[in-house]
Amino acid sequence: MIIDNLSNLDKYTSLHKDFKLVSDYLKTHNLAELECGRHELRGNEVFFNLQEYQTKPVQKLEAHRKYIDIQVPVTGEEYMGYTNIENTSITEQYSEEKDVMFLNGSVDKIKADYKTFLIFYPQDAHMPALCEDKPMRVKKAIFKIKK
Repeated sequence: MIIDNLSNLDKYTSLHKDFKLVSDYLKTHNLAELECGRHELRGNEVFFNLQEYQTKPVQKLEAHRKYIDIQVPVTGEEYMGYTNIENTSITEQYSEEKDVMFLNGSVDKIKADYKTFLIFYPQDAHMPALCEDKPMRVKKAIFKIKK
């Protein structure tokens, strides 16, 4: 898992051939102005889901196998739970179609806002959309990059 300031995303483009595509897209598009839904950068290889939701005190812990997530909060702020997948147990088996499995485990919480990005690899179990005190409305882009 990587968390950093969004202005530093270019420093991570050497980690995967398609991270530069995401970084370049973010430099040339205002995510706040886009409609929610799926946006393709290169078919099923690189795309993002733009979502709006209310944060909650508890969410499901999840992990993926086929895709790396780059999560970019656009408005609002949320906490993300994180742990290595080795520290979890499976509560819902992996769905090949949805590329997700749900897990149980203790997490460390990380605060994320419009200035940050988070990269979650398949070994990174994560619990998005958490609130600390009061629920907050959040708009976030979840870039999916085929590993």
